[in-house]
Amino acid sequence: KPSPTPQLPLAPLSGLPVTKAEVAARPAVAAPIRVTSTTTPAGLDAADLVYQEFAEAGSLHLTAIFQSRDVTRIGPVTEIRPVDIRSVGVLQPVVGYTGGPTGFLSQFEDSGLTGVTPTSRKAAFSAGYTSTAALLAAAPSGSTAPTALFQHAETGTPLASQDVTTAGTLTVAAPGHPTQTWRYDPASGTWQGRVGRVTVSAASVVVLTMPYRTLTVRKPSPRSLPGAQVFGDGAALVVSGPSTAKAKWRKPGQKAVCHVTDLAGVPIRPRPGTAWVVYAPATAKVTVA
Repeated sequence: KPSPTPQLPLAPLSGLPVTKAEVAARPAVAAPIRVTSTTTPAGLDAADLVYQEFAEAGSLHLTAIFQSRDVTRIGPVTEIRPVDIRSVGVLQPVVGYTGGPTGFLSQFEDSGLTGVTPTSRKAAFSAGYTSTAALLAAAPSGSTAPTALFQHAETGTPLASQDVTTAGTLTVAAPGHPTQTWRYDPASGTWQGRVGRVTVSAASVVVLTMPYRTLTVRKPSPRSLPGAQVFGDGAALVVSGPSTAKAKWRKPGQKAVCHVTDLAGVPIRPRPGTAWVVYAPATAKVTVA
């Protein structure tokens, strides 16, 4: 009898089978990306996980994390911000970024994360873009795979233990920003939305409602920035597959997983694939239909 084909392990962040067994054990890499209405971001569909903050002047500040898939072009890479550090601290990725205000750089140094910039490793960047290979080359010896953030659904597993309803459209309207609309595509089983000039796809969209506060930057040049307060707890809404459920989230600190549960306290079970986590201001209007 022929030997059975060995089953490949699942990627810790996406929950999908990897192409090679060793991929499941490698560290993650991450990059902050700033997106405006005229930006054409690259690499997002290869990300296992994307965090989205509503930034200044109607722009978005994304933190894209890659672990299970390789991509040759990620960007445009931007400065490091507190939301990046606080979101990915538990994952311990190699972070590629372009610098940042003095205070934000100090926070990054104190975080213990490994960073790569055009100054520290010029070859890792090309015209403001980087790649998974370039960032993985900077991973310290002994780096390990990130902690899983979700318990992904198996075939037939519902999204939540209660109050699951059918959904086809999700909108997030944050003051000062264009309304972001996600639509479910039955053919691909994904949620699709517009980010800058590109359409992105995600297996699930997780909207976490939280307060924002103004961050005052003094060096190298004075400015004020909105900042999502990602430590704490609050209401959430999740769409995955053709389903939606109200939820709640809790993240006590930088090294802690952000737990997302349904209203009964049972962990949400999104479908395997890319998860897009939206940090929605408390003033935003989130609707699903």
